[in-house]
Amino acid sequence: MTATVQPDLVEQAKHAAFLLLQGQVDAAAALCCRIQAIDGSVRWLSGFTELLTWVLPKSQLYPLIRALVDAGFANPRSLDLLASAASWAGNPQAARQVMDLERFLAVAPLHGPDDPDLPLLAAELSGDMLDYHPEYRSIRRGWRRKHLEQVDSAVLRRMFDRLRRMALDYVERLPVDPDNPFLRSRPSNFGLLGWGVVADANTHLVSHLHSQSWINGVYYVAVPPVVADADAVDKPGWLRVGPAADYGFTAADGWDERWIQPQPGLVVLMPSHFSHETRPLNRGDERRICVAFELYSQVL
Repeated sequence: MTATVQPDLVEQAKHAAFLLLQGQVDAAAALCCRIQAIDGSVRWLSGFTELLTWVLPKSQLYPLIRALVDAGFANPRSLDLLASAASWAGNPQAARQVMDLERFLAVAPLHGPDDPDLPLLAAELSGDMLDYHPEYRSIRRGWRRKHLEQVDSAVLRRMFDRLRRMALDYVERLPVDPDNPFLRSRPSNFGLLGWGVVADANTHLVSHLHSQSWINGVYYVAVPPVVADADAVDKPGWLRVGPAADYGFTAADGWDERWIQPQPGLVVLMPSHFSHETRPLNRGDERRICVAFELYSQVL
């Protein structure tokens, strides 16, 4: 089973690309925003990109994509495309403007590993799990419990209160930079949602980004001893933030990478256009338990 995009949306996306090529930037951005309101996954952007690259070499796309983003079509997939176009154009500085890990990636403890809520959360998240790994999702051979923000649980409410404060503090610390497409797209109000992920020896996440939020993160609840081996060559259970392998980009292109070792109580926060993945645990029968969460634009 694979995710599908409505054919008419793909055709509309191609029409938006045609408008952009004709210099009708505002019309192209407005059409893209209308399509996004119908399908927030923005998977249809591939049709948009295919038409552009059929007409022009990739090395010439950056000014067009930057104009489109500046005209209001700024979301995780368009920012990812913007950084790609910058790298194709040989402009790593422009790519790093939106992909700067030093500036935008935050890794910090929410609390210590002995926090009394951790075992309560592990028990809560391990119950009523669904096997959830369709091909079009990033999770492979793992368990996921959706919509934790809707669960009537005291320990989950405490967790969300703490995560919300930490995430909003992260947002407030971000600099003001009108020239930065990511920072300029900051929503005025945020909602918070989350889901639990339970991983065994075979579970991993393929490289992906979060297309319907502005910030996303992960909070580690339980981590098996195998993850604590900092010298393990295969980095079992670790999180990698950086370009997908099939992009072919490196630090020289403006795309850095960072490997993060999970620890109980640790929180990782990043822009939702940052691609990330995890390594399988590969051994042992213990589970890694975490909560993935998103800050999304909330209309009040």
